[in-house]
Amino acid sequence: MVIRFIFLSLLLAASGANAGPFKNLEDIRQNLGLAKLELGSSNRKVKVAVLDKGFFGFQKELGRSLPASTVYSPGPLPSPEDLKIDHGLRMAQMLAGLYSRDPGRSEGLELSLYNVFGYSNFKAAIDDVVRKRFDVVLYSEVWEYGGNGDGGGFINAQVNRAIRAGVLWVNAAGNFGRTTYNGSITTIGENWVRLPDQNNGLKITCRAPEKRKCPIRVVLSWNDFKNDSEAGTNKDLDVALLDDMMNVVQTSTLKQSADRKEERPGYSKYPREIIEAQIDGGTFFIKVKDASRNFTSRDRLRISVDGQGIEMARADLDENLLTPADNREAIVVGAIDSEKSSRSLRLGKPDLLAPSSVILDQGQGAEFRGSSNAAAFTAAAVALLKRRDPRLTRGGFLSQLRGFSWSEGNMSLQTLRFGPHQGGCFTEGQWQEAPPYIQQILNAGGKLVQTTAGWRIMLPYDPVLLAPGRLQRSRPDDMIVATESGLQVFSRYGMIPQGAAEVFQRPLEMGLCGRVDVTSGLMLGF
Repeated sequence: MVIRFIFLSLLLAASGANAGPFKNLEDIRQNLGLAKLELGSSNRKVKVAVLDKGFFGFQKELGRSLPASTVYSPGPLPSPEDLKIDHGLRMAQMLAGLYSRDPGRSEGLELSLYNVFGYSNFKAAIDDVVRKRFDVVLYSEVWEYGGNGDGGGFINAQVNRAIRAGVLWVNAAGNFGRTTYNGSITTIGENWVRLPDQNNGLKITCRAPEKRKCPIRVVLSWNDFKNDSEAGTNKDLDVALLDDMMNVVQTSTLKQSADRKEERPGYSKYPREIIEAQIDGGTFFIKVKDASRNFTSRDRLRISVDGQGIEMARADLDENLLTPADNREAIVVGAIDSEKSSRSLRLGKPDLLAPSSVILDQGQGAEFRGSSNAAAFTAAAVALLKRRDPRLTRGGFLSQLRGFSWSEGNMSLQTLRFGPHQGGCFTEGQWQEAPPYIQQILNAGGKLVQTTAGWRIMLPYDPVLLAPGRLQRSRPDDMIVATESGLQVFSRYGMIPQGAAEVFQRPLEMGLCGRVDVTSGLMLGF
């Protein structure tokens, strides 16, 4: 069962907390109810570790948007000198800023940052987390290889060590929901593997602005990962990226090896191939070749593609969760407001869906969404609850959230001034070829329902949370409306644009007719 993540709003004044680079972090803290959790916390300290590939610039934030006592561990192996990634820093800033109105002090929070660039550093960080008995780990990343999509593999083997030691592991679901392909390994002529598009390839498209390129990372993996990272494989696939004229752009042709001591150039113990390139706008194809000819009907391959402006027409929209987001004992969090957020219907993951929108306080106020942010929001809540109750378990955390699916909202039918079309519940309808601005709301859990005022979109949470800090009602009965320009606030007594649709929270008196499909998520509330 998936649980959507929503906290009850609190009528508390925004404080002058240092939110780092984020304009709306304090609004989020208030809207998600984290201020209430902070006020109810005990004097106990909670130990939280943020694992990530990069914390560039964290030193300047100590005592400001990060606790002054924050500890940084670079790991046993150095990262490339030109690697200036600040993703981990941003996750830590979100967590600290949501945990406390004064993140520079963050009383009760012992925060540690671990560089986990590469498997050796990842393993070393978990060694330390286990040894020092951390309470919570935030890992807002996924691996495109290292597991078979079933909770196993050597990455999950390390995560399981932390979980068995009592750590509450919060993991982002990843953002491969629209760029992952799964398929069987059927070998045809010239040892090519059958793929669904032209010339037995997998079609991808680069939607780059004029005179720009799409950065692209293609990872081919197959289901022969073991829990032992040194075990290797004797099954071998190669991958090629071709343009629409079938000209080769780039290939990856490592020779897979089952030798535990394999270190030869051009060889790999891992069942994976990786291509990284810059491509022009247009159509491209991924092709796979069977180099070992020893695959069976039980073998499966996965192609995951990452890159700005990349589209995959044959993406598997139901099974695109990567490792370790497939870990059954982790708290896996998806973004309720991002269609790219990954999921697995087979595993019933992610466990939670949370809002993720953050707005930069600099420049043009750019907005960023994704499961990384959603996981950071959740980790702050887990840390606050763990501080209150040191015996808190994953099951205990999730049990506090159940029962909020399609629960009563704060607005009544009298305020909405409409009701169900007939009977005592709202009848769900189907939208044929919904426009993108409507489909985005449906992807976030909305249901098209027939009302006495026409068709509306009903959500199990306040639609304001789809854009926290940007939408604000002047009157309690103001409408939130999906328009071509995005979500906007309108007076209930005014006109809305043609083609727009009101989005409302399930009212106090009644909900949907029949059983709701919970695979798209339930909501969390405090």
